[in-house]
Amino acid sequence: MNSLSCTSADDDCLKKNDLYRALVDAFTDGIVMQHADGSVFDCNGVAESILECSKQEMCDVATLLHVRKAMRSDGTSFAEKDYPMVVAQATQQPVSNVMMGMTRLDGRFCWLEVSASPIMVNRGADCIGVVTFLREITERKEAEEALEKRHHELEKGIFKRTAQLEFTLGQLKLAVSASNTGLWNWNLRTDQFYFSPEWKRQIGYADHEIDDDMEEWTARLHADDVERAVTLTRAYLASPQESLEIEYRMRHRDGTFRWMLSRSMAMLDENGKAILLQGSHVDITERKQSEENLLALTRELRDVSRELARVEEAERRRFAQELHDTIGSALAALSINMTIMSGEISGANDHPSAGMAARLKDSIVLLDDTTDAVRRLMAELRPPVLDDYGLEAALRWQCELFAERSGFQFTVDVYGIADRLEPELEISLFRIAQGAITNIAKHARATNVEVMLNILPTSVTMTIMDDGVGFVLNKQRDHKLKPTWGLVSMRERAQALGGHLKIISEPGKGTCIEVVVEL
Repeated sequence: MNSLSCTSADDDCLKKNDLYRALVDAFTDGIVMQHADGSVFDCNGVAESILECSKQEMCDVATLLHVRKAMRSDGTSFAEKDYPMVVAQATQQPVSNVMMGMTRLDGRFCWLEVSASPIMVNRGADCIGVVTFLREITERKEAEEALEKRHHELEKGIFKRTAQLEFTLGQLKLAVSASNTGLWNWNLRTDQFYFSPEWKRQIGYADHEIDDDMEEWTARLHADDVERAVTLTRAYLASPQESLEIEYRMRHRDGTFRWMLSRSMAMLDENGKAILLQGSHVDITERKQSEENLLALTRELRDVSRELARVEEAERRRFAQELHDTIGSALAALSINMTIMSGEISGANDHPSAGMAARLKDSIVLLDDTTDAVRRLMAELRPPVLDDYGLEAALRWQCELFAERSGFQFTVDVYGIADRLEPELEISLFRIAQGAITNIAKHARATNVEVMLNILPTSVTMTIMDDGVGFVLNKQRDHKLKPTWGLVSMRERAQALGGHLKIISEPGKGTCIEVVVEL
């Protein structure tokens, strides 16, 4: 939205009618004003867009909502007598934040948050009509439903995220009472401030308890936010561009700090200099708390994933050790016994049958093959080369193992510091590389594979490239019948380390997988 500008008659820009029109047209909510008989006498463009009806065609909002099959959030029909604008006029009391669903002209369903307030004159003695505020909240409602679903799936307490963001201007008190938005303005020529009653209420004060001056604002800002808020405001006034949006904390009357979203826009003179700054003020504390809870949950899930990986590796090591101590030892002893038996049969005075000697020889070969298979299984469960010699040696061993089976050429290059990494980091990077090389052997039909490990004091980067057939990333990700669990597992291992995994691939141009972990 461009900044408002004035003609040479600067004072005319501040006349009541002009300010009223500017506020109504700039309001981010739809506004519809009706006479007592229901006929519409004014509305803004947002209302026309939401209701898909021009002001000239808009006869009665209640009738329009009825035609659009208005319903409640629980899916039941909304009786016309319960419409907010009808109730507000009948009771002569404001009705706030009523959720209504309606069908748009193209058949799509949308959700609205509707508030209404009677227009009272003669000091509240007579009601001459009603003003209705419309806000489309379809995306917000879908986001809240998704968040609630995630809450139930993870069985964690995540507060519903509610963000009441409004971009309102000026001193329209009736709009403020219905939208829960504090308004303020700063006359830069006279250095006079104005804070609406709602602005003051948001920090726990009545209208008469706070003066209208800048000190009342700066004195209540959090110490960590004062310099940033003041600097951004002055920088915007020096070069006004569109609107200014700042988030900061303000001290409430009860001593706590509340997060506020401030949106403002400058009014300019004919020379492009700001002469008035006016804006809105919304309490977003609950939204911030929801975001912090979501971040905390994400960190918790990463910790759980890391712990699961640690337990998995511990079980792999234990199982490999059990194989070595039991089956491995038994196979070794059996091989020795059968070799001794074979020697004794061959050296016996009475000639053994050729069939028995052949069967014994076959048994020894089969036993040796079984022993080799058990050794390979133990190495795959927990490669001893990783524990004994580190990540570089383990990567070379893994590439050699798959190169023998698949026939590709490989190189392993390590750069940076020579110190060994933390055991948890080494095994996770090895498992990621193991998954990538397994995919290359199964699907890539590559002739060359390059593994690079760059170890810096602050980060580790592992890159695995091949010259295989490649693939289309979107199709692989969206193919629900055959999900790429290998890629998912690699990505989760990287995220559990606090890092990220990037995949670059095109058909016929091979694949590159890069993992970056901050130390």
